[in-house]
Amino acid sequence: MNSCPFIMDWNEDGKKDLMSGEQSPLSGNTGNIRLYLNEGTNEAPVFGSYSLINAGANPIYIYRTNPVVYDLDTDGLKDLIVGNDNGQVYFYKNVGTNAAPQFNTTRDTLKTTHGVVIDAYYGSRVHFVDWTGDGDLDMLISGFDGFVQLYENNTITGIEEGEKQKIFVTGPDITPNPTTESALFAYSLETPAHVRVDIYSIDGRLVATPINQSESSGQHQFTWHARDVQGRKLPAGIYLVRLTADSEMNTKSLIITH
Repeated sequence: MNSCPFIMDWNEDGKKDLMSGEQSPLSGNTGNIRLYLNEGTNEAPVFGSYSLINAGANPIYIYRTNPVVYDLDTDGLKDLIVGNDNGQVYFYKNVGTNAAPQFNTTRDTLKTTHGVVIDAYYGSRVHFVDWTGDGDLDMLISGFDGFVQLYENNTITGIEEGEKQKIFVTGPDITPNPTTESALFAYSLETPAHVRVDIYSIDGRLVATPINQSESSGQHQFTWHARDVQGRKLPAGIYLVRLTADSEMNTKSLIITH
């Protein structure tokens, strides 16, 4: 009862797995987090037995768990964010790897930049999406009161007050978008610059860096074949493309379908 499913590639094998919170009156109102690894394919997933997500040596237990996976602290590792019965949102930092996440027994309660605890009153459920279209992921949270709250990501890009931003890069233009197998990225530089193109999954993890090199001014383009850093085909979904040229950064969204 009260299952809250979330789909992601937990063990980095290129296949989508299933995570679910729980509240089961048949087993004592449990509040564990279940992980079902995909034993089939992305096109035909097969889920068998489940394991429980631990914090330290013991399974996480929070009444009416509602988990999502997202790299909240932007260290390149997927973290665990958990809504629950009391309406607050808990953060478990990944101290392991992306292929084998591990979490400490301690957890943090998410707060706003003003130090106010984020609270959906009762039964919080969380979703991360680029709501404002500014290239970073914002947080939507709902509760049993029926309302949906938006918490905007206020990450600062590093432009000092009074400093004029130099606009010398345009793009990336991505075609086709959505794409099934590959996409053409095009951009232009007014001056020579070191260019880096990073691809992020919707949960905030870096999955590919197809370009990381110094380039001359002018028009540039390359073809990306929708594969991660290990050459594996990426699953369908929404991805964020971040083009950085020296200190300037542009972000676009990319949809992959199969």
